Amino acid sequence: MLQAHNPDTIAPPVAFYSHGIEVPAGARTLHIAGVVGVTLEGTMPIGFEAQHRQIWLNVIEVLKSANMGVEDLVRLNVFSLDPSDVFMVSEGRQEFLGGHRPVSTYLAIKGLARPEFLVEMDAIAAKVD
Repeated sequence: MLQAHNPDTIAPPVAFYSHGIEVPAGARTLHIAGVVGVTLEGTMPIGFEAQHRQIWLNVIEVLKSANMGVEDLVRLNVFSLDPSDVFMVSEGRQEFLGGHRPVSTYLAIKGLARPEFLVEMDAIAAKVD
């Protein structure tokens, strides 16, 4: 089981994440490459919210393929073109993660690999079988 570390000797996280996550010895790890909001049919949803939602659905499928779930996520990195998207990112975490709070970094950047990509997320998961 993953152990969150949010010591009371520092300020609490400012959003929906943990300061640290401890992965137990013997855990399998899964590194998930940058995922964009492309559907199985190869279409790209229009708008940040739709792309972000599709990213979560894609990440969940990658987790399932490794017999893992969102509760096994250790780290999330989200890259967005607009700093104001951070609020929708936080809402997505709450919707898809329930009470689980992996460590996380949000970056507003100048561009992604293709102009139609508005957001991208990579992740690390770990699980003890």
